[in-house]
Parts: sequence; structure tokens; C-alpha cells
Amino acid sequence: MVIPKPSPEGTMSFLDHLEELRQRILWSLGTLAVLSLAGFWLTTQFGVLEFLTRPVRPLLDAGRLAYLSPTEPFMVTLKVGIFVGVVLALPVLFYHFWCFVAPGLLENERRIFFPALAGSVLLFLAGAALAFFMVLPLALRFFLGFSEEALIPVITINDYFTFAIRITLVFGAVFETPLIVIVLTYVGLLSPRTLRRYRRHAIAGMAILAALLTPADIFSMVLMLVPLYLLFELSLVFATLIERRQERHAAQSLKDSALSPTDGSDDGLEPSDA
Repeated sequence: MVIPKPSPEGTMSFLDHLEELRQRILWSLGTLAVLSLAGFWLTTQFGVLEFLTRPVRPLLDAGRLAYLSPTEPFMVTLKVGIFVGVVLALPVLFYHFWCFVAPGLLENERRIFFPALAGSVLLFLAGAALAFFMVLPLALRFFLGFSEEALIPVITINDYFTFAIRITLVFGAVFETPLIVIVLTYVGLLSPRTLRRYRRHAIAGMAILAALLTPADIFSMVLMLVPLYLLFELSLVFATLIERRQERHAAQSLKDSALSPTDGSDDGLEPSDA
């Protein structure tokens, strides 16, 4: 498959754009299919399931999760393998996405687009890591700590992964907050002054969001609310730095324009005799 390239003038027809989009989608789907197979093999050969179930296994008497259907272990392994394949394919997917959208961006848009894209990935991974290594073990220990003497936990592998993925994805998405604020501040749609003015409203909104995104208990809500608030304050700091930088650039531009000579200047000309 040959991907169409821009003409020497840097332009492409509408049909060429569609053909390029089709080719890049096919390349991306092919990459996903191949790396999903590789992810399934890695999952079965290198104990990926054992690693992902590490937070809950010490809390179970048998040290292993249960399953209710003969096909459930295979289906869970398949899903995890596909997830690993998607993670492995992310560099290729981002490459094709960038190659498709970059020619249509202005220079200043390119300067912010790629760092924003890379930053979004890093922030999501940071939130997911915090959820998996810290929040998930604490949440499991909290929930399984009730009625330990009267009840025996029988947790299926499907239920565990549903719970773990929900928390991990939510924290990963929440960690995108600073990036969103930075981008909105950079393009002039949001200001630090507005963030400070509506800080109390933002905290109330974060509390409601934490209650909606987490299980119905105060412990999980607090685990979500604290990072949300810290991310909000971090976003405010970054937004303030960006605003000050933009103000310095605007002041410097105004100063340079004031010092530059104006057109039609008559400096050095002698008045004509009457």
C-alpha cells in the first residue's frame, strides 16, 4: 500500500486525502491485529495475568481468583492480550495520526499539538500507574476488610478486571486535567483569574464527579477527590506561568513596535523655503 504524498506545492485533492486516510486506517488496523496476536502470546508466556492480579491475590485465602464459566479464563486472557497489543501499537497509531493531521496545521498549531499529544499519553499513564499501584490495593483492602470473620470473598476474574479497569481508566482520564487547562489557557479560552474566582465551584464539581465515577462509598470518593484537587491547583500554576509568558511577549512586541521608525518619517529633512 502506497500512501499518497502532497504535491510539490504542499497541497492534495479531496480524493487524495480520502485515499491517504483509508491507507493509514488500514495500516493502523493491520498493526493492531498483528500486535494483538503478539500481546496474546506475551500474556500467556510471561505471566501478564499474574502481574495484573497482584493487588488482589494477597487478600484472598486461596491466593487466586475464581471463574464461573469454562471459557472465562480464555476470554479474559484474550481481552488482556488485545489490550497489550493496543499499548504496543500506540507509537504506530500516533505516527499515522500525526502524519495525517500535521500538513493541515499552522506552525504555531504544530508547536502545541505534538507536545499536547505526547503529554496526554504521559499524563494518562501516570494516572493509570497511580491507580494500579496505590489506589487499587487500598480500595480492595478497604472493601474486603468488611465482615472478614463472617464472609468469604469469592471474586471472579471478570469482576476483578471490570473493577480494576474502571478505576484505572478513570484516574488516567482525570490526570488529563492539567493538559486541558494548559491548552485552553494557551489559546485564550481560559484564564488563571477565572480559575481562582470559581475555585469553590470547581471543588464542588470535583466532589460530584468523584462520587459519580467511583463506587458508592466515601473512601473511594476521597481517593479520587484528593488527586483531582491537586491536579486543579497544578493546572492553576501552569496556567499562571503561561499567562505571564504571553504578557511578557505581548509587552515586548508592543515595545518593539513603538521603537521601530514609522513610515513617512521626515527625520533629518530641512523645512523648505517659502
